[in-house]
Amino acid sequence: CRPCHQNDAGYECNGSVLTNTYAEWNKSPYAKKGITCQKCHMPDRRHLFRGIHDKEMTLSALSFDAGVKRKKNSTVGGLVITNSGAGHFFPTYSTPLVVVRGYLSGENGTMFPDTMKEGYIGRKISLDLTKELFDTRIAPLKGFTFDYRIKKNTKAPKLVFEVWVYPDEFYERFFSNMLVQGGPEADKDALKKALDAAQASRYLLYKRELRLAFSFKNSYSTFENKLLGKSF
Repeated sequence: CRPCHQNDAGYECNGSVLTNTYAEWNKSPYAKKGITCQKCHMPDRRHLFRGIHDKEMTLSALSFDAGVKRKKNSTVGGLVITNSGAGHFFPTYSTPLVVVRGYLSGENGTMFPDTMKEGYIGRKISLDLTKELFDTRIAPLKGFTFDYRIKKNTKAPKLVFEVWVYPDEFYERFFSNMLVQGGPEADKDALKKALDAAQASRYLLYKRELRLAFSFKNSYSTFENKLLGKSF
């Protein structure tokens, strides 16, 4: 696995190589326990090689814990996403992006205006590979916390959390930029097809609807303890 999934020289951004999967695994508890790459990506010697493009595979890498409570003039909630099943950072490469969304909704699922909040999990790199815009990836057995707080007294009955996966987010930006910039050798039809294919790879990984009622107080107290590190 190492020759293709580890670049120790060149292709660095912000002091870190762009392909560091083997090193991430080698430093993780998985390596210490002898859990190899093949255990997940080639189970029973099957040449599946499934990764983040595969929803089932991605779900097997993560666990989710959500909570919410309504205060007098605000709504406070949160979603903890734990990398509980991947022996490397989630996601390991700079091409995908995971978008976490929270919003208030009605009984019919309609989003209340101006209640959408977003968070991002990934390593976002500039198109010329010279700047790291952020790195919020989740190390093995660690977590990402998405806080939802809105100071708004609404009658919304539900808080909704969604987790969307954009497996080819970098390529979406790259092909879009190429279509805008153009050039004498640009094949716009081929670029459009490539962009469509990259956009078609998006999928909804997780959705949870939480009812806004004071009866959720106890469950949210457990969630708050996790945020404070008491049981996380």
